[in-house]
Amino acid sequence: MRQTLLLLFIFSLHFSCDSNGKTSGEAFIGGEIVNPNNDYLILYDINKAVDTLYLDENNRFSYNVSDLKSGLHYFAHGGESQIVLLEPQDSVLIRLNTLEFDESLVFSGKGSKKNNYLISLFMTQESEFRDVFQYSKLNPKVFQSKLDSIRSKKYTKLNAFNEKYDPSDLFKKITKANIDYNYYRNKELYCSWHFGNNKIIDHSLLPSDFFDFRKDVNYNNEDLEAFYPYRNFLFPHFNNLAKDRYFKNNKGETILNRRNIEYNLIKLQLMDSLIQSKSMRNRLMRDVTRSFLSNSYSIEDSEAMYNSFVAKNTNERYADQINDLYNTQKRLQPGRQLPEVEIINSNNEMLTISSVAKEKPTVIYFWENANANQFINSHEKANRFRKEYPNVNFIAINISQTSNYSWKRILAQHDYELTNEYKFRNPRTARHILAVNSVSKVIVIDTDNTIITSNTSLFRQDILNILKKIN
Repeated sequence: MRQTLLLLFIFSLHFSCDSNGKTSGEAFIGGEIVNPNNDYLILYDINKAVDTLYLDENNRFSYNVSDLKSGLHYFAHGGESQIVLLEPQDSVLIRLNTLEFDESLVFSGKGSKKNNYLISLFMTQESEFRDVFQYSKLNPKVFQSKLDSIRSKKYTKLNAFNEKYDPSDLFKKITKANIDYNYYRNKELYCSWHFGNNKIIDHSLLPSDFFDFRKDVNYNNEDLEAFYPYRNFLFPHFNNLAKDRYFKNNKGETILNRRNIEYNLIKLQLMDSLIQSKSMRNRLMRDVTRSFLSNSYSIEDSEAMYNSFVAKNTNERYADQINDLYNTQKRLQPGRQLPEVEIINSNNEMLTISSVAKEKPTVIYFWENANANQFINSHEKANRFRKEYPNVNFIAINISQTSNYSWKRILAQHDYELTNEYKFRNPRTARHILAVNSVSKVIVIDTDNTIITSNTSLFRQDILNILKKIN
C-alpha cells in the first residue's frame, strides 16, 4: 500500500511539473501484475500496438503515453486483455492477478474512477448474459420487457455516477454506447436463441417495435471500433440481416448452413454497402472472411469468399493477412503433409508434431490461457474420446505466449496428465503455419504425417465419422 501511494505521488508530480499545460496530450500508466505469465505486457490503441511495457524485478511497470489520442486503449498480457480509457493528464495504476485476470483488476490514481466503473459494468454484463440467455425462452414481448428493465437500471446507476463525478463527454459517450449496444446485441441474439441459430426468423411473432433500435445504429463510429460491446453487437446484427436476405432470396427454405457461401457473400455485400467508414468496413469484412476461410471445407467456396473480400477491401495489411490465410489453407488440404512446427513437452524438451504422432493416427486440438471454458471442455471431450477410440492418439497444444511454468501450472490446477500436453515453441509462427485462428480448430493426421483433415472440431458431428474410420 505504501509503495502504491509512493507511485501515485510520483505520477502526480509528473503531471504537475508543467504549469503551462504542455502535458495535456500525455497520460501515465503503470502498475503491478501478480503471478505474471511473462515479463511484459503490450499497450494498444484502436488500430496498433503503442509499445511493449516490460516488468521490473517486482513485476511492476510504468509508461508515459506521449502524443496521446484520447480514447479506449487495451493492454494484453499472457493471452488475456482488458480495456483502459485514457485521457490527457490521467495517471492510472493497474493491479491484477493473472489467476483471476478480470475479477482481480483494480485501477487507482487519476482516471481510476471511470475505469473501475467501466470494468464493473463489463463484469455485470458478463454475469447478466447468463440470465438473458434464460430469458430467451420467454415470448418476445416478455423478453423485451426484461431487457428494457435491465437497461433502465443501468442508466439510473450511470446518471448517479455522472452527477457525482462529472466525467468527460468521452466517458459518457462510451458508457452510453456500452449500455445501448449490449441491449441491441441481446435483441439480435434473441432471434438465434429463440427461433434457432440456423432457422428463419419469424418476424410476425416479434413486437412491431422490436427492431426499432436499428434506426439508431451508427455503423461508422470509429471511436468504438475496437470496443467489444460495439463489435459484439455488429456480428450478430449482420448475421441476422444476411440471414433475412438469404431466406428472401431462397423462398421455401427454412434452415441455413452457416458455412453456406451465398449467405456469407451476402454478409460481405451488406457490410460493404451499409458501412461508410473504411476503417470499420475493412476490419469487419476481414474478420468475417477470416472466420469463413478458417472453417470452410470447400476450395471453391473459399476462393469465392476470398475474391469477394479482395474486391471490396481497401486495407493493404488486411489484404496481406487474408491472402496469407487463403494460401495457408490451400497448403493444409487433406492428402498433403502437415508442415513441421516445433513443440515443447512437459519436460521442456523440444520436439515436432510428426515425432509424437508416429505410432497412431493423431488428433491435435488446441487451447489458450484466456479461454477457461474451452480449455476444460476440450480436455474433457478428448479424455472421453481416448476411452472410446484407443487406437487414436489425442494431443493438446497450448497456443498462448506464456511461460512453461504458467502453462504447466494451469494443467496442474485441473489435475490433467502431462503425457499428451505440449505447447508451441514459437506460438505466433506456429499459429501462422497451421492457420490456428480459433482454439476450436482440430487437425487430424495419419501416422505418416499426412493430413486427414485440417479443419474440424471436437464438438462437430463429422469428427465422429473420422474417428470411427481411423480407429
